[in-house]
Amino acid sequence: MVLHPPKGALPVCSSCGAVMERQPLVKPVPFLVLLAVGSALITMSLPGLLRPPATPKPPTSETLA
Repeated sequence: MVLHPPKGALPVCSSCGAVMERQPLVKPVPFLVLLAVGSALITMSLPGLLRPPATPKPPTSETLA
């Protein structure tokens, strides 16, 4: 089995001998969906990350009882 065939060589199935077609590494439509959803989630979380943390409130008499 050849892991890295020379450029221009066509891959052949080892069991049936048929010439195989080259497939894209990543399908374009699912990749675009993943990119859109990921960027939307990051965009929605940025205001919460950039806002300074809330200062803790001192305990009141109601919470101490």
